[in-house]
Amino acid sequence: MIKILDRYVLKKFIGILIMAMAAMIMVYIIIDLFDHLNKFLDAKMPLIGYILYYTLKIPEIISQLFPVVVFMSLLFTLGGLNKYNEITAMMTSGISLMRISAPLIIFGILLSIGHFYFTEFIVPYSSREHYEAKDYYLDNGVKFHRKMNEFVYQEKNSIVYISSFDVKTGIASGVSIQNIRNGTIDFRIDAEKMLYENSMWKLLNLAKRSFAKDSTKYAHLDSLSLMLDFEPKDIAEIELKPIEMGYFELNEYIEKKKELGADMTKWEVEKLSKVSYSAITLILILIAIPMSTGRARSATSVNFGISVGIAFVYYLLIIMFKNWGAVGQIDPLTAAWAPNLIFGIMGLFLIRKAR
Repeated sequence: MIKILDRYVLKKFIGILIMAMAAMIMVYIIIDLFDHLNKFLDAKMPLIGYILYYTLKIPEIISQLFPVVVFMSLLFTLGGLNKYNEITAMMTSGISLMRISAPLIIFGILLSIGHFYFTEFIVPYSSREHYEAKDYYLDNGVKFHRKMNEFVYQEKNSIVYISSFDVKTGIASGVSIQNIRNGTIDFRIDAEKMLYENSMWKLLNLAKRSFAKDSTKYAHLDSLSLMLDFEPKDIAEIELKPIEMGYFELNEYIEKKKELGADMTKWEVEKLSKVSYSAITLILILIAIPMSTGRARSATSVNFGISVGIAFVYYLLIIMFKNWGAVGQIDPLTAAWAPNLIFGIMGLFLIRKAR
């Protein structure tokens, strides 16, 4: 009988969760569409552009909204059971609140794990494709192409490769410039670093190779200034965002940047947040169970208001702690996990009190 009740509760919860997620995706897309409609019209984006832009963005939307949608769905599910005295009947039959909640908590653990793997393998790929579609349809193409922390610029006869770029200092490292004439490389410059000064790029500690038909000339220079058709902001605009990388990919990116002496505190917070954000789903379930079953029957609008209010406070704390961590006021681990710890303790306290 208990197994039947488990299936009954989970079936109701999953049904509401699917409908709520679909509704939230539609609302998100409609709001975003009206917000950017003028930009889309100015760019004369075709129908396929709209389809690709929003289809590729759906995994990112799901990842962002998933914890709060789960929380809202569980409040509605348990609120409905409570409204019609079904939970009271279960507890009168000798089934404890913890036993009623057990399948939901187990399912919450699975949802949190699933959310992490979803953000690890699905979201980065779709986000990269989404931003490429955005660049193509809205920005009429970009000067640079990106691959992890590498940048490639090509225009006319020049190809510029940049291994990494520090947004704060505006310094490019591992620079290679090739000039092509009549289908062959005319000369190649390899520089350790490159910085922008007086509307020109200054290359430091470089080697220049000039290629003739039967010979190659080599020269080592301390510095050389060149006029290139891009600025630091052009590189910074296309740097990979945290949403475009999974946890392990982001960790590799951070290590490479650290080797070049870059301050990666902000990125460390983003990396740790990828795990902590997935745990929000389980924590909100722990809060929803006693809230729905331990208070008087209430209207759907009340459940919705409560879920929005708690989610707002939770996300506000997340933003605050991440900002504090990004500027070094607190360590990255605390910045990523402090909101979860606060709400996790609150959830356990409410469950203990409801028992």
